[in-house]
Amino acid sequence: MNDQVFTIDLARCIGCGTCSIACKDRTRLPDDVDLLQIETTERGAYPAPSVTHRVIHCFHCAQAPCVDVCPVDALTHAADGFVALDEDACTGCGRCVDTCPFSAVTVLPDATAAKCDGCGDELAEGREPTCVRACPMRALSYAPASAPLPPGRVREVEIRGAEAAPRVCYLQRPSTSHS
Repeated sequence: MNDQVFTIDLARCIGCGTCSIACKDRTRLPDDVDLLQIETTERGAYPAPSVTHRVIHCFHCAQAPCVDVCPVDALTHAADGFVALDEDACTGCGRCVDTCPFSAVTVLPDATAAKCDGCGDELAEGREPTCVRACPMRALSYAPASAPLPPGRVREVEIRGAEAAPRVCYLQRPSTSHS
């Protein structure tokens, strides 16, 4: 298993959706299916409001509850650390959808699950995942968990779904707290 994590800099993300569109173009899924979502949170009031955009997709959790609940083993931990989906084995029961702390799995109209595959084919070719390459603000990265943080950033301490050990690191400015 590699030690790479998806890193999302909350101070840089402007919620433009370019990452989501690029993912949709790569996966060729129906228009109403998004494997990558942007959650927007508004805080405060005039004259000092704040808006935070949080990129959410499958974070290929080390303790992935979707893997544990799949009755046909269509979801497994691959050698590269990604949570892999065998579409041919999937029965579309939806247990993975119900248990994912990030709502990152969906069931398609043909009764098979769909989720981020981590762009493993692109990583094997030495490229970054599609969403990372597409981000015009460079808010997304895929790097070793031990990589140095950008100046003026700290890791977010409380992460939703932490019990699943997601391979994600949210960065924020030291004076803000978004959970």
